[in-house]
Amino acid sequence: MKRILIIEDEPDVAESIKMFLKKEGYDAEYTLDAIAGVEKLKGFDLLLLDLIMPKVSGRAVLKEIKKRKITTPLIVFSAVGLPVVVGEELRRDYPGLVFIQKTEIYSELIPAIKSLLK
Repeated sequence: MKRILIIEDEPDVAESIKMFLKKEGYDAEYTLDAIAGVEKLKGFDLLLLDLIMPKVSGRAVLKEIKKRKITTPLIVFSAVGLPVVVGEELRRDYPGLVFIQKTEIYSELIPAIKSLLK
């Protein structure tokens, strides 16, 4: 069973995504603390990361992942506008990263996971 770590600052959103992933057959866990999430990432097959968080942004998490040379596949999601522009910008710095707008997460997440974990 593939393990997915969710880093999301909103407990209700994190729990909802976790339950959705479990129903789809994935072993999902979440953390509300971005830095703890980076420390916890070893042993997970995929990271699902919220881009906009109040204390430590998703961009800061991405920089830390890159600095540590962590190669875990990434899906970044956000409610931020202009997802095409943001997604293109992130993919330039983090090749292979998938960007999903929060409003589309339940329709686009499983195909993205399957694509990254094939």
